[in-house]
Amino acid sequence: MSEERKSPVPVYTNEDLDRVRPFREETGVASKPGTETEPHARAGTPRQRLGGDGASAGRKRRSAESDEEQWRRSAEKLREKLRPLREKADDLREKIEERRRKPGVRPYTDPQVVATQRRLEVIEQRIREAESTFEDRARRQGALPGWIR
Repeated sequence: MSEERKSPVPVYTNEDLDRVRPFREETGVASKPGTETEPHARAGTPRQRLGGDGASAGRKRRSAESDEEQWRRSAEKLREKLRPLREKADDLREKIEERRRKPGVRPYTDPQVVATQRRLEVIEQRIREAESTFEDRARRQGALPGWIR
């Protein structure tokens, strides 16, 4: 039997801590969180916040609170827009289940079940695409995930 050798576990001492102490500030330990008196960091896209595209110089920045309200309203509008599709999908699921329960119907190979299942998949795909597009746009523009839930 060959004995596996484990690498030794590093042991840190006070001498090691004294050696790295001059670099302590580089870790961000002394950084201060932003305050409300600073310009809002969430306004605009990351490129605009850094001034990378030059177009943000003359623009009026909105506060983070109004950005949050805007994204929450937009998410609610999207949910309202998708509500009829979700209801249609629910109706199709019910139709599929009703058809599958009928005597003499093959639950997964019946032509009506298969056709309805295809329609359901198309609707579900449209819903996923709309949500994904909205989430991608929100992410690119710096919206926090909780704003669009």
